Amino acid sequence: LPNGVDCAFFANGDGAAFRAAYGIPPDRHIVLCVSRIDYQKNQIGLVEAIAGVVSRHPEVHLVLLGPVTVASYHQRLLARVRELGLEPQVTLVPGLRSDDPMLRNAFHAADAFCLPSLHEPFGIVILEAWAAGLPVIASRVGGIPSFTCDGEDVLHADPGDSDHLGRRLIELLDHPELATRLAAAGHEKARRDYDWSTISKRLLA
Repeated sequence: LPNGVDCAFFANGDGAAFRAAYGIPPDRHIVLCVSRIDYQKNQIGLVEAIAGVVSRHPEVHLVLLGPVTVASYHQRLLARVRELGLEPQVTLVPGLRSDDPMLRNAFHAADAFCLPSLHEPFGIVILEAWAAGLPVIASRVGGIPSFTCDGEDVLHADPGDSDHLGRRLIELLDHPELATRLAAAGHEKARRDYDWSTISKRLLA
């Protein structure tokens, strides 16, 4: 079964409600990562990238949302946030059900989406971010390059390279017109090629 996304589900959300629920001020620029808390997903690398971004963009706020599947990695992640003094800039939400409205709200609270994985067979959350209208930065790893195009609908980052990931984040933040263009192209690709209605017709044919 091909990978797909329910574009209608992610089309609307209450970003203000998510910010209020987790105490994130409205003037913060949210970078969202939705994935399980696991070594393969490399949230520590993203935290280290954010450390290099906040000096230039102090308004940045990182939201890590996903179930904890490796408890020891979760503890390392929290420790790294403390070591870098990033507690005010990082919010960790340990998992929401896939049908929880607050998940949609998280996407609509965000200004950008980042997937820093070291291993990723496909990356369905990229489709979800596109469906919600977000610009995306993702590791150039696994199946991600098979359906994304660097500079057109996504910015690719070298896997495991926090410095490069940070530079790509700064590039997106420094150029709002780039963010808008990437988001529009990604949204159109999700709607055109990956919505479940399209996938279903293709399978039936």
